[in-house]
Amino acid sequence: MKIFSFIFRPQYFIRELQKENNALKFKIAELTDENESLWDMLDEIKAADEEAASYKSLIGAKPIGEA
Repeated sequence: MKIFSFIFRPQYFIRELQKENNALKFKIAELTDENESLWDMLDEIKAADEEAASYKSLIGAKPIGEA
């Protein structure tokens, strides 16, 4: 019986490595999606910061003369 376990042992390791590989592929896809989402969020924050800065400069502006 030990002969069979030694013969089929590499197949067991191969199957386990394939399972781990598939799990890691799924995790990479998940992390890539999260990374893209965070970059999008950063772009939105930068745009909102620029908009807030422009509103702040408008609020602080004083009229030069009467229209």
